[in-house]
Parts: sequence; C-alpha cells; structure tokens
Amino acid sequence: MFKEKIKEYKSTIETLEAMDPLEIYSYLMQKGQDLNKDALSERYHTQENKVTQCMYDLYVDKEDGRFKAWSEATIAAGYAFILVDIFNTMTSEEAKTISVKDFEEMELDKKLTMSRQTGYFQMIEIMLNKVK
Repeated sequence: MFKEKIKEYKSTIETLEAMDPLEIYSYLMQKGQDLNKDALSERYHTQENKVTQCMYDLYVDKEDGRFKAWSEATIAAGYAFILVDIFNTMTSEEAKTISVKDFEEMELDKKLTMSRQTGYFQMIEIMLNKVK
C-alpha cells in the first residue's frame, strides 16, 4: 500500500506543478485544513511528539490506534496530512521496511523551502520511530 500512496501523491504533485507551481502550496493549505478537522488531541502536544525542526508548532503521535498530527501552520499541516495518510495505510510489516529515503520518491520535499524540508524529514523520522 505504501508504494501506491507514494505514487498517488507524486502524480497529484506533478499535475499541480504542471498547472502552476504555486498550486502545490494551495493544495497543502487545503490538506492542512483537512488535518485539523481530526487533529491530534492537545494532551499529546508534548515535547516528545514535537517536530522541533519545524518553524511552527507541529506535533505527531498515535492516538486511538492511528497517527494524527496538529499544526498551527497550514503548509506544515498539509504535509503532515499527507504523511499521516501514508503511515495510516501502511501495514506493520511495510512500516518496518520503510526508510526516510523511500519518501523522496514522492518528490514533495523538492517543492518545499529548506526550512520546511527539515521539518518534513524530521516528522518522517519521528513517525518511523513510533512504528518500529
């Protein structure tokens, strides 16, 4: 399921970029609003769950048996939505074989500013540590 999700998001990103590179940010902002409709509960907003490389507050953890996240920044919340969606569709067996490098295939990191990239990759690392 992991590879299919990565391909699905990569296709969406490529389509948006072909229309207008700024459409990617509009898409991320929309996904960010979607993330916060079912966000990580405030009691999980702890230092242990914080993506410290993000310029804004961004938290991720498992709640009710699945990943959830919360961010006050809509673009960070947008990439968090995508990562939560991918992680929540992975089997536990898949999760054990995935690395940060596998997410580069989606090429979302190339569309983010340097400061957003560091938060994005740190969030992946946090989530991988929680599933292994």
